[in-house]
Amino acid sequence: MVFAVPEDMELTKENMAEIYGQGWSRVPVYEPQPPPNEHRITAVKGILMTRQLIMVDWDDERTVGSLPLYIPPCVSPRMNLVNLLHLLRGGGSLIAFVCAGPHLAERALREGRSIPAEAGFMGLVTLQDVLESVLQERIYDEEDVAQRNLASAILTNWAAEKIQKLVLKRRKLKRLGSGAGSHDASKVDGSHDLSSSPEKNCSGFDDFILNDRTPLLV
Repeated sequence: MVFAVPEDMELTKENMAEIYGQGWSRVPVYEPQPPPNEHRITAVKGILMTRQLIMVDWDDERTVGSLPLYIPPCVSPRMNLVNLLHLLRGGGSLIAFVCAGPHLAERALREGRSIPAEAGFMGLVTLQDVLESVLQERIYDEEDVAQRNLASAILTNWAAEKIQKLVLKRRKLKRLGSGAGSHDASKVDGSHDLSSSPEKNCSGFDDFILNDRTPLLV
């Protein structure tokens, strides 16, 4: 889902905080459509560079449309990746609009209009997307690495707590079983049913710990 803002959004303190909170340096701006299509992001008008918000006073009651928007190139979804890479690098743009009719879209944007429905706006493509497709490898930036490290830490803590609880429970049941064994000869000769043992049914502990094919962290 592409995060975008309508051109009539008022740049209040709350709205600016929401835009900054998304963490994107470039945000698509679209023209709101009448109901029931008011939430469809198709009539895109350009890209808001979030650094522009630094100079905006939220008490001025300005809208997103009052700021100058960056107009990226429009490309076809059938465009060759190598040609797209040359286009983005040569034009100094890090993002492009993907449209079924790129020429119609570019003409509308040059005239200050939003991308018309017949141009078939399909989404965005970034230079990072192109490089990942060419290299066949994920490119991680600072935010990606931070989120990955956070997720790894959360999973590690969860696994450690889970294992510790299961070990403590297993030891407790083992102590209870050994204490009861001194009063029950049937537990000594092994004639009882192991499947009914509380130790065996310890919340799947044996499957969780002893199965070396089960990864701890996915």
